[in-house]
Amino acid sequence: MNTPPSPPGAEGTDGSSVRIGALVPLTRPGWVEAGRHLLAGLELAVRDVNDAGGIVGRPLELVVRDTAADPQKATAAVDELARLGVAALAGEYHSVVARAAAARADALGLPFLCSSAVLDALTEQPTQWVRASPRRSPTAGGSTQTSSSARGTVGSP
Repeated sequence: MNTPPSPPGAEGTDGSSVRIGALVPLTRPGWVEAGRHLLAGLELAVRDVNDAGGIVGRPLELVVRDTAADPQKATAAVDELARLGVAALAGEYHSVVARAAAARADALGLPFLCSSAVLDALTEQPTQWVRASPRRSPTAGGSTQTSSSARGTVGSP
Protein backbone atom coordinates (compact mmCIF):
# COMPACT_ATOMS: atom_id res chain seq x y z
CA MET A 1 0.00 0.00 0.00
CA ASN A 2 1.30 3.44 -0.94
CA THR A 3 0.75 5.89 1.93
CA PRO A 4 1.15 9.61 1.21
CA PRO A 5 3.72 11.43 3.35
CA SER A 6 2.49 13.30 6.42
CA PRO A 7 2.07 17.04 5.93
CA PRO A 8 4.76 19.29 7.38
CA GLY A 9 4.15 19.75 11.09
CA ALA A 10 2.01 16.64 11.40
CA GLU A 11 4.49 15.16 13.84
CA GLY A 12 4.17 17.98 16.38
CA THR A 13 7.06 18.67 18.68
CA ASP A 14 7.16 15.26 20.35
CA GLY A 15 6.06 13.08 17.45
CA SER A 16 2.77 12.10 19.06
CA SER A 17 0.15 14.60 17.86
CA VAL A 18 -0.97 16.44 14.75
CA ARG A 19 -0.96 20.13 15.64
CA ILE A 20 -3.55 22.46 14.10
CA GLY A 21 -3.29 26.22 14.52
CA ALA A 22 -6.50 28.03 15.46
CA LEU A 23 -6.87 31.71 14.61
CA VAL A 24 -9.70 33.28 16.62
CA PRO A 25 -10.67 36.74 17.88
CA LEU A 26 -10.67 36.35 21.66
CA THR A 27 -10.10 39.97 22.73
CA ARG A 28 -11.48 43.34 21.66
CA PRO A 29 -11.75 45.01 19.25
CA GLY A 30 -12.55 41.58 17.81
CA TRP A 31 -16.00 40.14 18.10
CA VAL A 32 -15.19 38.10 21.19
CA GLU A 33 -18.51 36.26 21.32
CA ALA A 34 -18.05 35.04 17.74
CA GLY A 35 -14.49 34.04 18.59
CA ARG A 36 -15.67 31.97 21.54
CA HIS A 37 -18.24 30.20 19.38
CA LEU A 38 -15.65 29.57 16.67
CA LEU A 39 -13.19 28.18 19.20
CA ALA A 40 -15.88 25.95 20.71
CA GLY A 41 -16.62 24.56 17.24
CA LEU A 42 -12.94 23.88 16.57
CA GLU A 43 -12.55 22.20 19.95
CA LEU A 44 -15.62 20.05 19.26
CA ALA A 45 -14.21 19.01 15.88
CA VAL A 46 -10.87 18.09 17.47
CA ARG A 47 -12.66 16.09 20.15
CA ASP A 48 -14.72 14.25 17.51
CA VAL A 49 -11.62 13.37 15.49
CA ASN A 50 -9.75 12.24 18.59
CA ASP A 51 -12.72 10.17 19.80
CA ALA A 52 -12.70 8.44 16.40
CA GLY A 53 -9.02 7.51 16.72
CA GLY A 54 -7.27 10.66 15.57
CA ILE A 55 -5.35 11.05 12.32
CA VAL A 56 -3.61 7.80 11.43
CA GLY A 57 -3.81 6.91 15.10
CA ARG A 58 -2.37 10.22 16.31
CA PRO A 59 -4.48 12.74 18.25
CA LEU A 60 -5.15 16.24 17.03
CA GLU A 61 -3.88 19.10 19.17
CA LEU A 62 -5.30 22.61 18.81
CA VAL A 63 -2.80 25.47 19.21
CA VAL A 64 -4.86 28.65 19.71
CA ARG A 65 -3.80 32.21 18.89
CA ASP A 66 -5.87 35.36 19.46
CA THR A 67 -6.11 37.65 16.43
CA ALA A 68 -8.09 40.40 18.24
CA ALA A 69 -9.51 41.28 14.77
CA ASP A 70 -6.13 42.75 13.85
CA PRO A 71 -4.59 41.76 10.49
CA GLN A 72 -1.05 42.35 11.79
CA LYS A 73 -1.65 40.15 14.85
CA ALA A 74 -3.10 37.47 12.59
CA THR A 75 -0.07 37.57 10.28
CA ALA A 76 2.28 37.35 13.27
CA ALA A 77 0.22 34.43 14.62
CA VAL A 78 0.53 32.59 11.29
CA ASP A 79 4.31 33.06 11.41
CA GLU A 80 4.47 31.85 15.02
CA LEU A 81 2.28 28.82 14.36
CA ALA A 82 4.37 27.92 11.32
CA ARG A 83 7.51 28.08 13.49
CA LEU A 84 5.77 25.80 16.00
CA GLY A 85 5.27 23.27 13.23
CA VAL A 86 1.49 23.13 12.87
CA ALA A 87 0.23 20.97 10.02
CA ALA A 88 -2.51 23.44 9.07
CA LEU A 89 -4.48 26.49 10.19
CA ALA A 90 -8.20 26.93 10.72
CA GLY A 91 -10.50 29.64 11.91
CA GLU A 92 -10.78 33.42 11.87
CA TYR A 93 -14.03 35.27 11.85
CA HIS A 94 -13.32 38.74 10.45
CA SER A 95 -12.91 38.81 6.67
CA VAL A 96 -10.16 41.44 6.52
CA VAL A 97 -8.17 39.57 9.16
CA ALA A 98 -8.72 36.26 7.39
CA ARG A 99 -7.47 37.80 4.16
CA ALA A 100 -4.19 38.85 5.81
CA ALA A 101 -3.78 35.43 7.44
CA ALA A 102 -4.58 33.70 4.16
CA ALA A 103 -1.98 35.71 2.26
CA ARG A 104 0.70 34.82 4.81
CA ALA A 105 -0.32 31.15 4.99
CA ASP A 106 -0.26 30.94 1.20
CA ALA A 107 3.22 32.51 1.08
CA LEU A 108 4.42 29.92 3.61
CA GLY A 109 2.73 26.98 1.89
CA LEU A 110 0.68 26.29 5.02
CA PRO A 111 -2.89 25.00 4.52
CA PHE A 112 -5.52 27.40 5.89
CA LEU A 113 -9.24 26.66 6.09
CA CYS A 114 -11.09 29.87 6.80
CA SER A 115 -14.16 28.85 8.71
CA SER A 116 -16.28 31.96 9.03
CA ALA A 117 -15.16 34.97 6.99
CA VAL A 118 -17.31 35.75 3.97
CA LEU A 119 -15.11 38.05 1.90
CA ASP A 120 -15.10 36.68 -1.66
CA ALA A 121 -11.54 38.01 -2.13
CA LEU A 122 -10.41 35.05 0.00
CA THR A 123 -11.22 32.64 -2.80
CA GLU A 124 -11.57 34.77 -5.96
CA GLN A 125 -8.17 33.52 -7.07
CA PRO A 126 -7.95 30.04 -5.55
CA THR A 127 -4.58 28.91 -4.30
CA GLN A 128 -3.28 25.50 -3.40
CA TRP A 129 -3.16 26.41 0.29
CA VAL A 130 -6.22 28.52 1.16
CA ARG A 131 -9.91 27.62 1.17
CA ALA A 132 -13.02 28.90 2.86
CA SER A 133 -15.65 26.59 4.23
CA PRO A 134 -18.90 26.58 2.25
CA ARG A 135 -21.33 29.31 3.14
CA ARG A 136 -24.99 28.48 3.14
CA SER A 137 -27.67 31.03 2.33
CA PRO A 138 -31.40 30.48 2.58
CA THR A 139 -33.32 30.28 -0.69
CA ALA A 140 -37.00 30.11 -1.50
CA GLY A 141 -38.63 26.92 -0.32
CA GLY A 142 -36.36 26.43 2.68
CA SER A 143 -33.44 24.80 0.84
CA THR A 144 -29.89 26.11 0.97
CA GLN A 145 -27.44 27.18 -1.66
CA THR A 146 -23.65 26.88 -1.40
CA SER A 147 -21.70 30.04 -2.15
CA SER A 148 -19.46 29.99 -5.20
CA SER A 149 -16.57 31.23 -3.07
CA ALA A 150 -16.15 27.85 -1.38
CA ARG A 151 -14.43 25.94 -4.15
CA GLY A 152 -12.13 22.94 -3.84
CA THR A 153 -10.32 21.53 -0.86
CA VAL A 154 -7.17 22.56 0.92
CA GLY A 155 -4.09 21.26 -0.82
CA SER A 156 -5.70 20.76 -4.24
CA PRO A 157 -5.25 23.16 -7.14
